[in-house]
Amino acid sequence: MQLSVLTTVITEPVLKADVKAFMGFPSADTSQDTTIDAMIIAAREWLEQRTGLSIVSKSYKVYFEEDDAEDGWFELPVSPVLATPAITVAMNGVSTTFQQMGLKRIKIMPDSVFGTILVGASTNPSYVEVVFQAGATNGTANLCLLKIVSSMFNYREDGIGVNIARLPFDTVSLINSLSTNY
Repeated sequence: MQLSVLTTVITEPVLKADVKAFMGFPSADTSQDTTIDAMIIAAREWLEQRTGLSIVSKSYKVYFEEDDAEDGWFELPVSPVLATPAITVAMNGVSTTFQQMGLKRIKIMPDSVFGTILVGASTNPSYVEVVFQAGATNGTANLCLLKIVSSMFNYREDGIGVNIARLPFDTVSLINSLSTNY
């Protein structure tokens, strides 16, 4: 499976002002604004990868190979998936209809059967391409972001990265609750 984000402009779910207020950092002090902005992005990307949640609405494209299916069903790797009509499925580049199950964590089964398409003297491997939108505001995720950025800011001598070993236990527990809710 290969996943890519198609959306190029992303509005972060928490603002620099929110982070400063959460940390008790003076809002008038702009000396750390660039660092805080970078930490917000890093924290959101890390949290989305860790939980499989899209915290902001984005368009995605995912390529599945035949081996990625479980009993014929392909699970979309990001949730919550938005409006069903936004999902398009193509088998080997040809649009197809599909069945769907699930509410926030979506599985799809294309109605077409995998096959091999001959192109000249070579073959094109079978794949399923799915384009969909996912993401929604999540208050718990936003609180996690505030806590993660605060921890990153306090331990920033290591650079702008999320080190789960340095996150407080309550933050890790909150992150884990996000992972199991979807």
